[in-house]
Amino acid sequence: MMHKKCSAQNIIEFVFVFLVTMSIFLSVIELGLYWRAKYSVANIANEITANIQIVSQNTKSHDEILQSALLFTKKCSGLLNLSDSQYALSGSDGSYLIKSDKVKHGQSILAVFINIDTSSNSNVKVIVSYRYSGIFLFKDGVTITSAVSNSLCKY
Repeated sequence: MMHKKCSAQNIIEFVFVFLVTMSIFLSVIELGLYWRAKYSVANIANEITANIQIVSQNTKSHDEILQSALLFTKKCSGLLNLSDSQYALSGSDGSYLIKSDKVKHGQSILAVFINIDTSSNSNVKVIVSYRYSGIFLFKDGVTITSAVSNSLCKY
């Protein structure tokens, strides 16, 4: 029985093809994780706005509305693997900020801006900002934001 010798050319071709294939495979996984985070941020913004709308049906107190938004932010943070984070609420006069205690690159990983307009329209605007850092493509991080505006109506 004769054995063929493995030439160096075959090894080099295998390494190049393997590296290109793995790069494509990891890029697809990374983009999937990015889009999952992007849709989760949009979902959190929509859910917080809907929750504020429901709570505002029973109260005009900004404190109750904001405590509800803070509680809902804690509940929804599991979508972004931040369920063990602590959140702080700050702000006044209609502009409020809920921030996560986890920080990447000098920014809070998750921040929720809430603006409640107390004029005759009673509009509420919720902006959710998430600092996404990937393993392969987005090593330095990228900020994902989603903004939702709604009018607070009494039914």
